Amino acid sequence: MSNLMTIPHTVTFEAVIDLDKIESRLLPALLSLSKDEITKMCSEATHHALQIADVLSVANTGNSWAELTIKENN
Repeated sequence: MSNLMTIPHTVTFEAVIDLDKIESRLLPALLSLSKDEITKMCSEATHHALQIADVLSVANTGNSWAELTIKENN
């Protein structure tokens, strides 16, 4: 038996897209996406931003008994 506990928890991000400010060439493509496709696009962009910002290194600095990970399908 493992002596590890896994505790799933979440942070909810919300994207607010200003349709008056988006580049006009991108607007038709954005508006043609389904809700699921837009959600997937925003989720992937958020995961990418977290990787670029090296969030896990910061969050795990000094970890001696717990480690934070990011699950890609969230």
